[in-house]
Amino acid sequence: MRFPGFKESWELKKLGELLEFKNGINASKEQYGSGIKFINVLDILSNDFITYENIVGKVNVDEKTIEKFLVSYGDVLFQRSSETREEVGTANVYLDKNKNATFGGFVIRGRKIGDYNPIFFNKLLKTNSARENITSKSGGSTRFNVGQEILSSVNLYFPNLFEQDKIASFLSIIDERIQTQKKIIEGLQALMKGNLERVFYQKLRFKNKQGNYFSDWKTIKLDEICDIKKGEQLNKEDLTETGNYPCLNGGMSFSGYTDKFNSNENTITISEGGNSCGFVSFMKSKFWLGGHCYKIILKKDISTDFFFYLLKFYEREIMNLRVGSGLPNIQQKDLKNLQLLVSQDIEEQTKIANFLSSIQEKIEIEKQILEKLELQKKFLLSNLFV
Repeated sequence: MRFPGFKESWELKKLGELLEFKNGINASKEQYGSGIKFINVLDILSNDFITYENIVGKVNVDEKTIEKFLVSYGDVLFQRSSETREEVGTANVYLDKNKNATFGGFVIRGRKIGDYNPIFFNKLLKTNSARENITSKSGGSTRFNVGQEILSSVNLYFPNLFEQDKIASFLSIIDERIQTQKKIIEGLQALMKGNLERVFYQKLRFKNKQGNYFSDWKTIKLDEICDIKKGEQLNKEDLTETGNYPCLNGGMSFSGYTDKFNSNENTITISEGGNSCGFVSFMKSKFWLGGHCYKIILKKDISTDFFFYLLKFYEREIMNLRVGSGLPNIQQKDLKNLQLLVSQDIEEQTKIANFLSSIQEKIEIEKQILEKLELQKKFLLSNLFV
């Protein structure tokens, strides 16, 4: 796929023709926390591109060191080492024309010495072919590493500057649309958070058909309302990348897929173990409940949707029940004793659930739009680059 008017063949170039490489600052722990901003691995991994404002860390060094390790507009930063081959050599570009930064010891800077469009170059370095080109050259056993010589030897195809500018401009429009979509979702999520608090702190009350407020809510222990059942562990070899039923096993996303299920649709789950223990989910379809996850089986005549939103409101309190340091977990006995302030009227529960679901449905629609935009970007990245 090419833009009209461009027929010239792309030219194979070594990164060493375009970039001059240097390892970053190794400072003492006392030097961190103040001074000039410095780029670390997290900045490379967490951003589409890097500016001074979105850099997290600071380091206190003298002017001579700053000059030696300066990062300017168009410079490229590479992750020097990683526990996984997939991440080593991950690259990002510095796109701040107003302020310079510096960079840390786990990062390699590629100083711009050749002609290229930095936005185009950033996209190129994120393509599958470029990533494979870099990671295949990495060395190490417990940790994978790339050095200056390896990066200098990497060959990539480049069009002329005019075509680079055209591709960069087009992809920037897609990126801006994606960022706008993310802000829409963030705004709706903030709206949901605010309304959860208004409803369950009872600052927002609903009225019955007679125009009166519903009866007072009551404080009830979780095990008076529901049974809590732990799932059954599946071996890794029993999971596939595709299948009829997702497996939920303690994390915030699926562990994989299987062709059998042990839990029905419209089930509330709570993560039992791991860094995300206490996370509350709602499964709309049949699924496999793993060994590091609980499911909620309601005893009383209570709205499932209402109860899900109630538990999302109490999610932080649930997470605070975690014990253990290595692999934290939430014990069933502690979960059972959790005190909840609960509406006693099914009509009020339904009104609350409908109100909050209207916001959640909007969030899901906007997430689907974002997913389509991300797929569009992925398609373009794989087809606009040789």
